[in-house]
Amino acid sequence: MVTENASIVEPFVSGEAIRVVVIGDSAWQIRLEGDDWLKSIHHDTASLIDLDSALVDDTRAVARGFGLEIAANDYIVDTNGVPHLLEVNHIPNVTRFPETWEGYSTFVLDWLTADCG
Repeated sequence: MVTENASIVEPFVSGEAIRVVVIGDSAWQIRLEGDDWLKSIHHDTASLIDLDSALVDDTRAVARGFGLEIAANDYIVDTNGVPHLLEVNHIPNVTRFPETWEGYSTFVLDWLTADCG
């Protein structure tokens, strides 16, 4: 079969949808939620959860690889505890949770002060 457009077929991975946000030296982990298979930071029941240090380390490594000081990786952690990286967000939402907004605001103010001082 010949197609006009390139395609990627990936297996569906069941598990928990997780986002890890890194802003400078700070990090947060968010359980993404939704009413079906599609999970989001914007769902009413999405919540901050305890950090998984391996996921934080992975997110920091990916961010460094792209030269980013702010990034968020979305993962599916399967039923065996194995994380599968879904996407890297180079401009992650920082307004959904007060904690990430405060971390972002502090990071920006510190950057401005250091740059202008």
